[in-house]
Amino acid sequence: MTIDLTSLLAALAGTFLVINIFFAAVYFGVGGLAGVRAGTFFGAFFFSVQTLSTTGYGAIYPVTLTANFLAVAEMLLGLLSTALATGVLFARLSRPQARVMFSKVVIIRQYRGAPTLMFRLANERRNQILEARVSVTATYDEADDTGSTLRRLIPLQLERDTTPVFALTWLVMHRITEDSPLFGKDMAAIASAGNVIVCSFTGLDDTLNAPIYARHVYGAEDLRIGHQFVDVMERRATGDITIDYGKFHETVAAADLDVTAV
Repeated sequence: MTIDLTSLLAALAGTFLVINIFFAAVYFGVGGLAGVRAGTFFGAFFFSVQTLSTTGYGAIYPVTLTANFLAVAEMLLGLLSTALATGVLFARLSRPQARVMFSKVVIIRQYRGAPTLMFRLANERRNQILEARVSVTATYDEADDTGSTLRRLIPLQLERDTTPVFALTWLVMHRITEDSPLFGKDMAAIASAGNVIVCSFTGLDDTLNAPIYARHVYGAEDLRIGHQFVDVMERRATGDITIDYGKFHETVAAADLDVTAV
């Protein structure tokens, strides 16, 4: 379940309201209620709320057979909906959320004598992610013999795709050699071919001992050729390492790579 908590609570509250409006309209139409303001729509609505939640204050109560059968049906629906809402909320709140930050841009710069594609990750939580793994796939459009366009997916070979412990940051690197689908392309060629880089992250939350997952997609507009990332890590006098998240996505031009092609 990927819906945020606020939207989930709003959806549950909206469902509760719709159910009560429906039963209030039925009660108001068939009648058979007695008590304070029983003959009004709001009286029927509040009786429906009390019945659905099994509160039963007793100020308004059914007196006919039809109204009693409706109340029984609504009580059963109330029990089922409470169990369903409890299960949905438990599933949403008990699932660990991967707060893994991807850099907004991906860069290409020289690294050990070869142009290298890079982006970086950061763990925004104070815990550690165990057995972390990153996979990167390049997708691009290719015309076949019939003139149709096919979408190809090619995994990119990374300098390091796993780490036993991920606590702070991780610079993911792919060397653009002759075997790389990005070899010899400039930004215009990458954009015209519809290149998209899909990055997937998996790991194990050490607090809850549960798997977590995160994903990010880079398009040609997110590519910075001839740039390097700004350093965001600082070691304090106490020995603690801090990360400046305000500069996490910033890059500066590097003078070691021709920006026209890689």
